[in-house]
Amino acid sequence: MTDRSPDTTTSRGPASRTDVDIATGVLVGVQGGSVSAAVDDLFSTARDNRVSLFELARAVITLAEGGDRGDTETRRVALARWGAHLAPRSASEDSVSA
Repeated sequence: MTDRSPDTTTSRGPASRTDVDIATGVLVGVQGGSVSAAVDDLFSTARDNRVSLFELARAVITLAEGGDRGDTETRRVALARWGAHLAPRSASEDSVSA
């Protein structure tokens, strides 16, 4: 019998609808706004740049986690559209001056 438990490791397998839902939540969290606006933004960005919606969602999640999965067209699209919101903060921004 195969194990059908969800994979929560960094390599989650093929991008899926769950990734779209998670990426939508990420975009709402970093940009504010509504779920509907975030979904529309994700869909239109994928369509306008002719990249897979699912792979774009995975790229948003990976960038939000601070991960780096190489230099793909989809990753470049995500960085161009949401990079300012998703880029990890530098150590200087995290430190509090005395």
